[in-house]
Amino acid sequence: MKKLLILFFTFCFFLSFSQVKEGAKIVDLSLSFTASDAGESIFIQPLIGFATAENQVFYVGLSHNSQKQEFDFGDERKTSFTSFIVGYEKFVELGERVYFGSSFAGTYGIGKTEFLDDETDYNNIALIFRPRLHYFINSKWSVVTSVGNVQYSRQTAEDSFGENTSDVFSVNLNTSNILFGIRLNLNND
Repeated sequence: MKKLLILFFTFCFFLSFSQVKEGAKIVDLSLSFTASDAGESIFIQPLIGFATAENQVFYVGLSHNSQKQEFDFGDERKTSFTSFIVGYEKFVELGERVYFGSSFAGTYGIGKTEFLDDETDYNNIALIFRPRLHYFINSKWSVVTSVGNVQYSRQTAEDSFGENTSDVFSVNLNTSNILFGIRLNLNND
């Protein structure tokens, strides 16, 4: 079954026709806000891109994530993280206005966590695959959603105890964390 799915997506990859035309300029903005009794998280990610071929976009951008968690014993943990992103996305048509996007990105980020009178500074390099769905409202506008990702990252953290480096491979298919965005396709007539 796994081989059939891989064959199906490979076949769709090569048969897709253009919704994003070569030379189109892309402006993409994704936002996420999560709030619960334990805290809140805000995520913003603007991207700009250029269609290097039909249904293929090269993009760059920034992302920023701020989190605040409150604990029962009265303390709180604050985390702030900013990343520079370089990526590539290939589109496959699923329906008349619906496209599957395979997004591959490399990121470099820096951040800080404050917790229990201690501060941790860290930097992170990551490679990320993110499946995305695009619904094209018209030739200029599309709504984008993403659920989960597959990621490899190398993070170095430094706090009052010293420096620690970790390598992490993760698969996140958590449907409680869905990312929505809107994309403007400039000169895509």
